[in-house]
Amino acid sequence: MIMWENHNTELIIEICDGLRPPIITNAPEGYIDLMKDCWHSDPEKRPTAAEVSKKVEKILEIDRIYISDIGPVKTNNPEAIYKSRYLSDMIKSAASTRSLRSKSIALELDQPQKNSNDKRKFEDNHFINGTGNKKIKPIEDENN
Repeated sequence: MIMWENHNTELIIEICDGLRPPIITNAPEGYIDLMKDCWHSDPEKRPTAAEVSKKVEKILEIDRIYISDIGPVKTNNPEAIYKSRYLSDMIKSAASTRSLRSKSIALELDQPQKNSNDKRKFEDNHFINGTGNKKIKPIEDENN
């Protein structure tokens, strides 16, 4: 797969969360299954380079590839880096960012939300005539 999007931690997080590019419908037979195999969420279940090579050889025997039939052409991203590089450090950074975001969201959810405009108090255990309607009791202003 050729990448033309920005290569940043956001993209890495999205890919780790399951983001995959759309699969074109007119791909030669066998390529869609090969793409799905290579995109497996568990890296241990993805095919090796040798297995990919064998699968591509079989596909080429079955059908000849015509570039114009593969799919739409998109323009390249001018910010993309066109050289091989190790992604381990970027993936660790993205995982750390994702973890910090999760912790931040959890902390925000744990904070009690107080509304100073709320002048009513609901008593959960106080019912009117046994009908299940809750009685609303206003909070008395301490300044009056």
